Amino acid sequence: MAKDPLAEAGFYFDELNKLRVLDPDVSQKTSELKEECKEFVDKIGQFQKIVGGLIELVDELAKEAETEKMKAIGARNLLKSVAKQREAQQQQLQALIAEKKMQLERYRIEYDALSKVESEQNEFIDQFILQK
Repeated sequence: MAKDPLAEAGFYFDELNKLRVLDPDVSQKTSELKEECKEFVDKIGQFQKIVGGLIELVDELAKEAETEKMKAIGARNLLKSVAKQREAQQQQLQALIAEKKMQLERYRIEYDALSKVESEQNEFIDQFILQK
């Protein structure tokens, strides 16, 4: 088979009979590769959009989780504070009860003493009246 002298020189005719410097097979593979690259770049762009949306969603969820965490910490601290306040209030009330019991005991002793003095005075009055 005789080789085409133009092909040996690196010149080719395409399907439209235009003179080309590139081999038609190489030209076709180059076009296919170009299309595949374009599809790949488009898919990478879609992937980046999806990943970007996912990252935004994860960031938003992280912010919400942090907010809830801070609320929980605040609630826990408030609960501890309330518990401490109740404990302090309970101690104050117990001290007040003890003080009131002591005061009641003093009043009881004073009442007994005054009752004794009253009975002694009544007895003295009765004896004084009887002597007259």
